[in-house]
Amino acid sequence: MTTKDAAAYLRLTIPTLYRHVSQGKVPCSRIGGRWRFDRKSLDRSLGRRDRGDDVSGRNKISGIVTGIKRSSLLAQINLDAGPYKLTAIITRDGFDALKLRVGDSATALIKATEVMVIKEDR
Repeated sequence: MTTKDAAAYLRLTIPTLYRHVSQGKVPCSRIGGRWRFDRKSLDRSLGRRDRGDDVSGRNKISGIVTGIKRSSLLAQINLDAGPYKLTAIITRDGFDALKLRVGDSATALIKATEVMVIKEDR
């Protein structure tokens, strides 16, 4: 992330961001004389957890949403994960909360006989 991107992400002015960098409050690195910021490091410094940290599940398969079918109670989500084609059935409330659309990146979490879906930020 550039300095401008990091300042917008943290909702700081650029001078305030530079002040925090010089005080060691914001993690960053210098590449080619310019400051660069990693979103996950910024989140950790703010005490934010990764979206997947609060979910148990060993097998995660990332892919692209290729199809969606909705009913009043359930939603069917099709994921194209390279060699894998996955279909998950989730509640309509869960689907609405994820705000998934065809073309979004998502991860299928496979646990025993269940498949959970998490939307990836781009």
